[in-house]
Amino acid sequence: MGTEIILVNDGPDAPFGGISLEDISDWESTGQVMKFVVKAASNGDTTTPPDQLVLPPLPVLPATDVTRQVSLNEEESHSVRVSEDASGNIVLDCATGEVFGPTSALLGTLNPDGTGNPLTWSDLITENPALGATEEWEIHNFTEDAHPIHVHLVKFQVLGRGVDGTQAPEAWETGFKDTVIAYPGEITRIKANYDMAGYYVWHCHIVEHEDNEMMRPFHIGPIPPDGPAG
Repeated sequence: MGTEIILVNDGPDAPFGGISLEDISDWESTGQVMKFVVKAASNGDTTTPPDQLVLPPLPVLPATDVTRQVSLNEEESHSVRVSEDASGNIVLDCATGEVFGPTSALLGTLNPDGTGNPLTWSDLITENPALGATEEWEIHNFTEDAHPIHVHLVKFQVLGRGVDGTQAPEAWETGFKDTVIAYPGEITRIKANYDMAGYYVWHCHIVEHEDNEMMRPFHIGPIPPDGPAG
């Protein structure tokens, strides 16, 4: 008894910035996630050892009714352009320079030609599952970043990922999830049953992204003609 177990994060402080010895988080501050202190039970140990736990079987999702193609997109800057001077310095060059990075990330749908169709929060709802329907969403990531995509209300299964969506899920993606990492240049496939009518949202779980338009509403069941209350 008295053992202390500290859960640490040895990934980088920046989200999905890659892992190297220079990038890992500080184990004395941001790298510390949670500490467990093991103490003696006051009335004896009544817990069940992990190897003796009997868990309920995972429910089986019904067959897919609809396959939906959605997209993760980046809006490039229309005003800030840069070029490189003779000394190799990056300088402002709005006349002939190259676009200097994206201005925001947006969710959307997929165009018929396979490109992303960025949409904002106020655009018409494009994801409208029928009540009780089981849908497969193909998440096409056209950005240069990985995004943790969270779908409200439902728990879903990860079916596949990769450039064509057929690569097997990661070993830790078995079972049901409510958030999945969509890697850049890949298609991430998820499957869920939509069994509660109403308005919900799906979004990137990086705070700066979800606060900057990377969030979209969806509705389960017929959409009321007057839109959401309030």
